[in-house]
Amino acid sequence: MGRDPAAVEGVIMGWLNLLFDMVVMTLGTLTMGYVIYLTWNLLVTSLRNFDVETVLHQIVLIIIFLEIFELLAMYVREHHVSMRNVVELGVLAIVRKIVITLDYSKFEWTTLMGMAALILVMGWIYTQERKRITQHEQFLIEHGEGR
Repeated sequence: MGRDPAAVEGVIMGWLNLLFDMVVMTLGTLTMGYVIYLTWNLLVTSLRNFDVETVLHQIVLIIIFLEIFELLAMYVREHHVSMRNVVELGVLAIVRKIVITLDYSKFEWTTLMGMAALILVMGWIYTQERKRITQHEQFLIEHGEGR
């Protein structure tokens, strides 16, 4: 008379996966809406009062949110997110912080060393991920499963 625990677990996991997908799609929709808002705000602000620093700040922020949208879309399609894309997003966020900070005297040397170390580690992860993908593509080509 009792239900199979594996079947019940499968049903619960199916509903949780569906719920998670819906949350990710909602976040993706909100992210794209925010990108549209930021783009419109950039156009209006640029026409009224063009400030290179503000425009640069807004453009990099838009690129970061587009990367976030790409990660969310990739998850919905593949249920997997590449570490390379996450590292790219992190590097973009750090570059944004560095580019918009014109007064580097506000940073202590420890903060600058920490940012440099973080960029170094992210660069290493990025190159390792690219090397792994290249090796995988080479394996597929050698075994006749390539493009």
